[in-house]
Amino acid sequence: MEKHDRDFKGVWIPKEIWLSENLSLMEKVLFVEIHSLDNERGCYAGNNYFAKFFGVSARQIRRYLESLKKHGFITQTIRNKNERVIRTAGRFRRVSEAEMKSLRQGRVDLARKFKI
Repeated sequence: MEKHDRDFKGVWIPKEIWLSENLSLMEKVLFVEIHSLDNERGCYAGNNYFAKFFGVSARQIRRYLESLKKHGFITQTIRNKNERVIRTAGRFRRVSEAEMKSLRQGRVDLARKFKI
């Protein structure tokens, strides 16, 4: 099985995911795996990677991904005509380093403005 870069600190499933009645257990753990692989460039893992990782068929993975997309937990885009990029969406989306820098600077600017 190929190795992917991941932001992995353990397994933690957000409350909204864990308690969702719209997602199966498999969809929940697939979301967590995508979230851990969603780095600065996004998650590039293919259906075969996920299928092997979870011990299910690539066809099942395709169904799970469609459900996660339908419920607004992930987005999928195609780059360079054949590279699929999966990203977590909504409040679970990854915040880029550039966005974090901008937020930090905004906080400093506000503190200066109000002389805090």
